[in-house]
Amino acid sequence: MSEDLREKNKKAAEKQKVASAKNEKKEEVKSEIYSADANDLRKKLSNKNAEYVFKLNKYLMEDGFKETEAKEAIDKILPEIVDNQIKGIPANQLYGPVTQRAQTIVHPVKKPKVTPFWASWIDTSLLFFALFGLLYGIVALTSKKTDPNSQTGIITLIVLSVMWGALLTWFNNQMKQPKDKRPGWGITIGYLVVGLVFMFVFLAAMTVVPTSINPALNAIGYFIAAVIAYGIRFVFRRSMGIKERSFF
Repeated sequence: MSEDLREKNKKAAEKQKVASAKNEKKEEVKSEIYSADANDLRKKLSNKNAEYVFKLNKYLMEDGFKETEAKEAIDKILPEIVDNQIKGIPANQLYGPVTQRAQTIVHPVKKPKVTPFWASWIDTSLLFFALFGLLYGIVALTSKKTDPNSQTGIITLIVLSVMWGALLTWFNNQMKQPKDKRPGWGITIGYLVVGLVFMFVFLAAMTVVPTSINPALNAIGYFIAAVIAYGIRFVFRRSMGIKERSFF
């Protein structure tokens, strides 16, 4: 019994060794293909793939590519063609019809630009600054008396905008992820609740901060600050190429 088990283990180890050697050989060949000269790769093309490349070159030049541009575009995909050729996959199966591949090269689909967290944070914070500035201006305009414990100082406005900007940017980024990578709703709501608690604690703390440190503006001052913030946001979004909305 023990001898049979040893024999099975031995055979399994040998099979694993052979499989590992094959994989190493495949990786070696693949590495050689992707580092080879394009002219050498053209010589390795099967008749079917060589015809595909010939037609592809023709279509590219008909679409306005210069001869050198067409050759450069095709040279980039030659390693992939040869690699798949070894696996028994011809170019027309790999890329589809020649006309389709030519259109893909001539009119490549641009990957959507990913906005870094810090840029989205600034963008959203500026938006909140503008919204809060408008709100503070309305409050200042409708209030008859000045509250000595007012929380509507300029420092409060700045910090609240930064806090809300960070919280909403984080939330938006989570919602953009694939469903299988998103945190559960329990975790998401937990983070949001903690963020809101911090904000309420901050607002409560600002009531004891003297107006000399946290001065309040008049209604016109807040309206002007809101307009300036929105203008800065507009310029910032254009310079960073941000297309996404801050709110879903």
